Amino acid sequence: MSNNVLSLNDLVVRYGSYEALHGVSVNFSGGCLGLLGANGAGKSSMLRSILGLIRPHSGKVSIFGQDVAKHGMQLRARIGYMPERDSFIGSISGVRGIAHLAQICGIPADDAMLRAHDVMHFVGLGEERYREVETYSVGMRQRYKLAAALAHDPDILFLDEPTNGLDPKSRERMLGLIERVTSEHNIHLVLASHLLPDVERLCDQVWVLDEGNLKQSATVAELTTAARGAKRVRVDYQQAQQFNDCAQNNNYIIIPGKHVGEFIVSRDEEIVTSPMMFELAEVAKTKLLGVHPAARSLEDAFLEALES
Repeated sequence: MSNNVLSLNDLVVRYGSYEALHGVSVNFSGGCLGLLGANGAGKSSMLRSILGLIRPHSGKVSIFGQDVAKHGMQLRARIGYMPERDSFIGSISGVRGIAHLAQICGIPADDAMLRAHDVMHFVGLGEERYREVETYSVGMRQRYKLAAALAHDPDILFLDEPTNGLDPKSRERMLGLIERVTSEHNIHLVLASHLLPDVERLCDQVWVLDEGNLKQSATVAELTTAARGAKRVRVDYQQAQQFNDCAQNNNYIIIPGKHVGEFIVSRDEEIVTSPMMFELAEVAKTKLLGVHPAARSLEDAFLEALES
């Protein structure tokens, strides 16, 4: 059985003649994953396929090694989902709405109500739990949706734009709650967001989508390696291996780029300069075709991935 928390295998999603995802294959081994992409990139289609809300045209989605198409009911008991849009039962209190959701997930009535009180307190709505949700502010409704996603104690949590529409203070509060969910309760996280600072703060792995294609799958550390003063270096493709070996022998950290002969070169706690790269190429007896600063932030890396 696969050790991956989430796997997509040649996933294709179509709406009539329009293809929203073009054969995406990628794995997530666990922790916190950021799903990045502009509107129309395919993030929502991917989430809906993973959650079993739509049937893919072809391909396979697996969660915890189980095929979503075959084991959807069992997997939903392990999945929490916070949608982008408001979704709540009107005319009942917040705590009763959460308890109802917990019961739907199979928790006995008395235990469901206790669980509802617990998660309402966790998200900071303990004092407001007897109010009707439709009277909540935008920030309170976002935290209520998080409570609803946690009602049945899931193993993996999918969040769709959780800080959407929040003022700076409410956004900081939401990010703090999400950090607690992952660090204190050991719940895997998949965060779909267009706010790169949120992803950079919360996630250790990123998938970049553009027009239905997977443009990048890497750790945040790999994408932002230039924070250590890295350089993007290009050498003759026939000499790529000898440049790679020479760099490693000279205590450089070297990561392959998107193209043959392209590398991200850095050093721990040391800025890598262009003259250092020319010197390295001379030692390696390779032809240096280009030296550029690598991405300095996740935003730079995101834009670079879209251009590749």
